[in-house]
Amino acid sequence: MPVYVKGNIESGVFILFLHGGPGGSATLPSFMPVSKELEKDYAFVYWDQRGSGLSQGNPDLSTFTVDQFVEDLDVVVESIKLRHNNPRIVFYGISWGGALGSAYLSSGNFQEKIAGFICMDSGHNLLEGIPKSVVFVKEYAQKQIEAGIDADYWKEAYNWCASAHDMTLKENYFKYDAYLTNTNAYRKDPNQEVQGPEVGALGAMNSYLSLSIFFNGGYLRPNFNVLALNLSPQMAKIKIPSMVIWGRHDGVNTIEMGFDAFNSIGGPDFPDKEMVILENSAHEGYMEEQPLFVSSFRRFVNGL
Repeated sequence: MPVYVKGNIESGVFILFLHGGPGGSATLPSFMPVSKELEKDYAFVYWDQRGSGLSQGNPDLSTFTVDQFVEDLDVVVESIKLRHNNPRIVFYGISWGGALGSAYLSSGNFQEKIAGFICMDSGHNLLEGIPKSVVFVKEYAQKQIEAGIDADYWKEAYNWCASAHDMTLKENYFKYDAYLTNTNAYRKDPNQEVQGPEVGALGAMNSYLSLSIFFNGGYLRPNFNVLALNLSPQMAKIKIPSMVIWGRHDGVNTIEMGFDAFNSIGGPDFPDKEMVILENSAHEGYMEEQPLFVSSFRRFVNGL
């Protein structure tokens, strides 16, 4: 599992980026302009998780568990501490990465190693969250039908989402996910010009990336079932400074789950946490509202 450390190492603050998925990548986001901007202030640690991104080997399917990913993460944490003279480590987890960070911080005494937690559009409670996303797809489909846009397709989507499906079953999840990708769940305005990664498929061969970054997740996703995941109750154990940051219009992990994450971290009365809502964003607020995201990020980390 490759780990790349980039940015301001002399700051003594290491942002450990926990990528989404499961099966996403940290190496590709390392080419994002927003990453390069924040690297001016902090060291960023880009780790490709087991079966993800540029990770190699042939992991046994039995190792695709939340507990194993938490154990992997602790190896990364300990490696950073050893190699870089015990710096301050801040978790920055997006989507599944927010769930992984939550699982780690609520396990044993692991949170004692971490200075702060940025939890963004987290998939920490998919048991309750996915049905809310299905409702998002249904409502989106209704609007498309009313507008006369690809009506046959969206009637099919609406009817499927209106039925009572068990969303802990993978076949149902992948059916819904196919509809979801055709909505604006990820970007509030898909036509908005945003600053994406400075390297794409063609540029991958001229960097330390390889085309495997686009295929590894396809192996992990069908074999790592987190659809019944619900970390909300155990997140009350998290007692480190935390910032929950969420896109108001996120259709992947809806804003209701943002409030759930905020209320769950440390319990409802825990004072050392805050919530930032990106009012004009969906799931990718770090691109859609980059200035507000960057300023909120810096304010939180600098205040630790």
